[in-house]
Formats: sequence, structure tokens, C-alpha cells
Amino acid sequence: MKQKLKEFSKKYLVGFIIGSILFGTLGVYAVTYFPGLNTTYDNSDSGMTSTNVQDAVDELYNVCAPPKTGAETITELLPNKPNELYEDDKGNIRYYGTNPNNYVSFNNELWQIIGVIDGKLKILKYDLMFDSWTGYDNESNNWDNSDLKRFLNVDYYNEIETKYRKMISEEIFYLGGPTNSNYTTLTASGYYDVERSNSVINGYPTSTKQYIGLMYPSDYGYAAGESCLSTALYDYRDSCSNKDYLFRTDEWLQTPNASNSYYASVILRWGEVSPFNYIVSYSYAIRPTIYLKTEIQITGGEGTQSNPYQLSE
Repeated sequence: MKQKLKEFSKKYLVGFIIGSILFGTLGVYAVTYFPGLNTTYDNSDSGMTSTNVQDAVDELYNVCAPPKTGAETITELLPNKPNELYEDDKGNIRYYGTNPNNYVSFNNELWQIIGVIDGKLKILKYDLMFDSWTGYDNESNNWDNSDLKRFLNVDYYNEIETKYRKMISEEIFYLGGPTNSNYTTLTASGYYDVERSNSVINGYPTSTKQYIGLMYPSDYGYAAGESCLSTALYDYRDSCSNKDYLFRTDEWLQTPNASNSYYASVILRWGEVSPFNYIVSYSYAIRPTIYLKTEIQITGGEGTQSNPYQLSE
């Protein structure tokens, strides 16, 4: 900020700057910019004119205005990118389609932006971690006590480069899940509600606070786009999975089964989501999923796979 103001003062020969008051050198001018009112008030009494006062004010505002957060940057793209961004029925901004321009460089690796969820950028690793992983645990789907949670939030977390580790926000991840009686009917919106509900095994937590988790079934469901919002995720095979950039292969999801402590939700290689009969000790792929701190900015890149977005604090 100081450097930008210094460059600004050289360019416009500004006498001095106090707050948002600018005294130019072409006559005695006092120009006040009111950002909240989007108004410029020129109270000059010199009778002289200046061709650069408005330009100076505009640039001063650009210099002094707080930088856009990454979430704000993506949100502002919404009206101009209807083929890859939309606002879901919960008010979140989400990428969708087979290959949206949502690539971002994180930890010197390729990740993808799921969207602006609860006001923060939510991203997940592009490449699958391991070809397979021994599920949540060998004993139960209680995520809070699972080997997988410990691995992601201790071992893997500490392997992330310090610069990027500082960008990760410790967030609440919800642990509500479908039951054996309703999982075949749940749409993306239905899963979203269940994930944030009290639908858990008796005595299990409904949420946990962590740095790294997995994507939800609802994240996968919404990524197929609005044309699939009325389709149950259990019926995503072919009709919707082929429109969904998050679909890869058999992959563990964050959400446990609320009827049976040995089952958890999986994206199956055919494209549907099921939490039934997939025991927590089975081996499937995982992709770490995180929320970025609100102040993280997108400072470069185009979001393509060859030129992903760049992040900075």
C-alpha cells in the first residue's frame, strides 16, 4: 500500500494525502471521495481547472480500496460465465460441467475450486490421493475418531508447504448422513440438508472442526449443474455423472451412513452415490478438500488447467 501511494504521488504531483482528501497542485483543490456514496465532491474555490483531478481520484480509490478476496473474485464472474458457474438453491456459488475453468495452484499442485461455499472458497485436490485408501477406519464410521481424519489433519496437513498451510481455514465439517431408507431419493439439495442435520448414529457428533476433509455428496451432486438438480444422486449413473467434473472413480466422501455404523458414502465408478453396503474398511480413493481463509486473494492466472489461478494472502 505505501509503495502504491508513493507511485501515485509521483504520477500526479500530489502535495499530500490525508485519508481520502487530495490536494492537487494545479490550483488549490480539495477533493473528497465518499466510497459508500460513490460520490466525488469538489469544493475548489480557486476558479482554476484541472484535467487530471478525476483521474487522480479514481486511481487513489483503486490504490486505497481493499483488495478483492478470492471469493469476491469468483462471485463477480457469475454473470459472465453462465456455462460454468451458477448459484444453487442454498445461495452458494458453484462450478459445474465436464471441464470448467476452475483450476487453481495450491501447494504447487493442481487443485479445483468447488465454489464459494458459506462465503469461502472451497477447493479440492485435482489428482486422486493414492489409488486407494483404507476407509474411514477399521471399526466404525465415526469420522471424529477415524484414521482418515487423523491422517489428513496431522500427517498430510504437516506435509503441505508452510506458505499454503497458512491459507487453510479451520472449518466446521458436517457429519449428518442419509439413512438406509432415504438414500435412494436424495438429490443434491436433499443431501445438503441431511449433511447439516442431526441425522447421525446415536452418540456420534453432528459436526467436527478440522483443516482438511473430503467433499460432500452434495458437492458432487451440484457439480453436475442445474439440469440434474431434480435427480437423486443414487441415479447419477450416466445421465448426470457424465456432466460432472468431480466424477472420477470409486471415491470416499465425507458423509457417513446414519443407520449403520459400518457404512459411509462413496461415489461409485458408475457415477452414482451410495452409503449402503460400502464398509468403512473398504479401499477407495480420496481427494483432500479444504476451505481457504476469507482474506486469500486470486492474484493471477486464468483458471485453466494450463494457466491455473494463483493465490496469495
